[in-house]
Amino acid sequence: MKIYLAFFAASLSACAGSGGALTYGFPDFSRIGAQPLAHRAVGPGVIVSSKFGGPIYGWAINENGTDGFFTEAPMDGYTLISTIETFDQTTGKITKVVARQRSKSENHELFADAILANDVGLIDDERALIRKHIRRDTYDVMAPVSRKKITGTWTRPPGVDFLLYDIADQQSNPDAVMAGTIIAHGISHPPTFEVVVTDVATNKILRTLYAPRGDGVNYPYFVAEDTTTQHAYVPAANYHSQTVFIDYDIQTGHASNNFVAPPFSGPVNGIAIDSATHVMCTTTMANYSVQMYDLKTKKQTFVGQIPNAGGEGQAGSSIAADPIDHLFIVEQPNSLKGGSEIYVYDEKGNVLESLTGFAFGPLGGIQVVATSRSGYVAGRQANQLESFTY
Repeated sequence: MKIYLAFFAASLSACAGSGGALTYGFPDFSRIGAQPLAHRAVGPGVIVSSKFGGPIYGWAINENGTDGFFTEAPMDGYTLISTIETFDQTTGKITKVVARQRSKSENHELFADAILANDVGLIDDERALIRKHIRRDTYDVMAPVSRKKITGTWTRPPGVDFLLYDIADQQSNPDAVMAGTIIAHGISHPPTFEVVVTDVATNKILRTLYAPRGDGVNYPYFVAEDTTTQHAYVPAANYHSQTVFIDYDIQTGHASNNFVAPPFSGPVNGIAIDSATHVMCTTTMANYSVQMYDLKTKKQTFVGQIPNAGGEGQAGSSIAADPIDHLFIVEQPNSLKGGSEIYVYDEKGNVLESLTGFAFGPLGGIQVVATSRSGYVAGRQANQLESFTY
């Protein structure tokens, strides 16, 4: 998951409909009460601080283990230093500085993109030639991250100025699904959006897919995957300015655009999928709401405004799926109560918990370890990450 793409919202409760009927949620704060595991504290936990005090530019955790990694970029006079660092999720301690490079320009730095299945880490070595409008990024691989060393490289797809924006957050299938762009027709034309299916560990590009004609995929670019059906979904807009979710069949390469959201359901600000139940959760900025969709029927089953919100400024951002307890964990960077909040939704749209005491930095992003009902978010300072339990 390309963590810098966040800024999302959490939601509120509603009457739960039956038979897949759409339910509308309106703030009922009396129902927002913590329902944690018995005798277990919930809320903020340990803080991870970058070793050299520089801002963190990209991070990820192993959702099936206890390790994580990030990249930081402190300045040394007029020289930019980029480092890759691993950490222990439980203690928050830095376990190793894996790599360190120096550059005279901020146009050459390391960025931690994601941890994929089997604890495979992907790092973008960003190389921008600003005056020539050229990107020549290379990609390092840590397979696995727990070895605390760079073990190889990943070769990006062909095309001019490939930029990687998002990676579907799943760590069960080694075939990762990415959202990216290339400059196919020069800088005077919009970039071409691509969905790239790749096995990063073996350095193989399996498929490169494109949106159907007439659908516009606009920044920020998101992608989420149902790993059970092996279908990926990308928010877009059609000629009628309707929000559509382009449905990519990862196996066949077929793309369809008949999954149309109800009016005023976009643009999407965050997206996650529970592959066990085929439920998708999204957040939107314009109506500062949270939505649930049944991917089997391609119907919206819930929509409700996020709690403690009075406008777009309190909209939700990133979402993480818990496929064990079938929950969605939603970030709200700016709550009317002050600071940031995390809301725990069930898949009917009910808010089960509201976690306070956070202040998400500009980095954004959220990931969870479902087996321990724990996770990580951006910390209060630009050089921090913070754990939480729910």
